[in-house]
Amino acid sequence: MKEEKIILQKKRSDLRKLVMLMNKQNNKFFPPIDTLLKTMDYVLTGEELGFLLRLGTDIYSYEQAAAVSGMDLLKFKPLFESLIQKGFIGIKYTQTDEESYSLHPIIVGWFEAQVSYLIGKPEEKEFARRWMEFMKSGRNYNFFPIRNIMNMTLKKAPVSNQSVGLVHATKDARGKSVININHTINVPDSKIYPTNSVNDLIQEYASKSVIGQLTCMCRRVTLNINDPCRLKIPDDGGCLGFGNGIKPAIKYGYARQLSKEEAFDVIQKVRDRGAIHTVFHEKDDTGRPQAGICNCCWDCCGILRSYNMGSVPLRYSSFYLARIADETKCTGCKKCEKFCPTAAISIVDKKTLIDENKCIGCGQCVHQCSFSAVDLIENKRTAFLPMLKKSEARITL
Repeated sequence: MKEEKIILQKKRSDLRKLVMLMNKQNNKFFPPIDTLLKTMDYVLTGEELGFLLRLGTDIYSYEQAAAVSGMDLLKFKPLFESLIQKGFIGIKYTQTDEESYSLHPIIVGWFEAQVSYLIGKPEEKEFARRWMEFMKSGRNYNFFPIRNIMNMTLKKAPVSNQSVGLVHATKDARGKSVININHTINVPDSKIYPTNSVNDLIQEYASKSVIGQLTCMCRRVTLNINDPCRLKIPDDGGCLGFGNGIKPAIKYGYARQLSKEEAFDVIQKVRDRGAIHTVFHEKDDTGRPQAGICNCCWDCCGILRSYNMGSVPLRYSSFYLARIADETKCTGCKKCEKFCPTAAISIVDKKTLIDENKCIGCGQCVHQCSFSAVDLIENKRTAFLPMLKKSEARITL
């Protein structure tokens, strides 16, 4: 079906400028292409856009932001509140717990809040449609030599934007994975070496700060384009956020605060259905402290879905590598093949094969196998998977 032509309501140059300003707020770059501009154009008024451009990338108090707007306070207050709820402006907390404000990055920041803000509103489905067009737009460049250039560019990126989190668990007599939520942790200083253990992150933040759970934004988008999760991850299995970064979402009702026990319940539920635990970091830099855990599968997750559509290459900081522990234990059930987010593991002629170049060390194959045929070995590296050719794409929508 031919896409309906969309005419931008705001100036293209202004929308491009806003995208580039938001890109400066972390280490993840989003190209200011038309599909993204159309998505932002849909949810911004001209007055809001003008104010955001004046705001730039600095950090402001409320009074300073009002002064930049040039408006009287009665007019400024609803505009500013709207931009916070839509996620264009993020809230930061000082050491004395006072609020300060700055332009949000696109992800993690604007996108998550925008989807939450639109839930149940008439604009929700159209926003989802436009966002998915943006996600699919990389496929327009999936041909030689552009594909090779995109691969080389991302492969040489100075930092990874996210890391693979691992859940440490034991298996009972029936081969069922069980998380021990009361183990003693020894968490290194996050500023020196961010831990990739989901167990440790939950234990640490439950004891020293706060944990919140969001609705899964990516699954919300796919649901709104009538392409619900193929792995049937439950709706209440959304992302976890940590510390000051999640407090604004809790404040505006976009997230609910969780206890340690509740957080582990979420992890157990979603990993049984095939979720990968992607650890996000402050400013999308894996050298910085953790900001949250995305609990999503290869079908819904914005990162993994884009890769599996043949839209972008994939790059993770990874800590483990899957290997065949005992081939004689494999029954050929193909659960590992079904749940592997990168199609790194397969059963061919009743033989289990692992493509180490595709493995990101997420542990889904180990978790799903009830017969201990697969295990993980430590292997700290940057896992880079080139863009899939269109003929290799797992998702074709």
